[in-house]
Amino acid sequence: MRKLPSIKTGCKILIICEGFEEYDYITKLKECGVWSSAYNIKPRNAKSIDNIIAIYQNEYQNSNYDLVIILCDTEILPYEQFCKLREAINSFHGNNAADKLIIFANPCTMQIILSHFDKVKLMSNSKTQNSPLIKKLTGVADYIAEENQRKAIMKHINAANYLHMKSNLKGIAVEYDKVPSTNVVFWFNLFESENTKWVKETNKEIEK
Repeated sequence: MRKLPSIKTGCKILIICEGFEEYDYITKLKECGVWSSAYNIKPRNAKSIDNIIAIYQNEYQNSNYDLVIILCDTEILPYEQFCKLREAINSFHGNNAADKLIIFANPCTMQIILSHFDKVKLMSNSKTQNSPLIKKLTGVADYIAEENQRKAIMKHINAANYLHMKSNLKGIAVEYDKVPSTNVVFWFNLFESENTKWVKETNKEIEK
């Protein structure tokens, strides 16, 4: 069993973010102070789902964090890159660790972001297809995930509509092969908890 770093400023959790949207979103939620101070959460931008496994392996083996997890999209059927990532995580640990380590959104993270503003069910990860709804809910037109557009959306996210997001996602599927689906509420509830025992328990599970 690998040694975990000593906890001085809260449980250190690294969230490897698939891309800029995920990184910006986690960074914004940290700024909103919606999670317990029992955790020191740091996002890292992998800039592609293909880069995640190498980053994960390196960070896990260096033991700089109490837990290393992943935030990414499933994309659309047949979920090739997402399933490849799951298989790589499982192979690395020799068990079904992916189930314990990945925060996902099907078809995309925008499903979570837009849920801050309304109850939505995205059926596609196409920015062109989702653009009218993004404009309606955030005022950002012709969304193609440019930096200024992402920043404009993040300005609308706050602690109050964080609670709306969680409420709006109630009842949504939590199986990654369902459209839409996400397990993000489960994880965010953990981040709100003062009880950090789940971090050690998760490590025990993936180290079996």
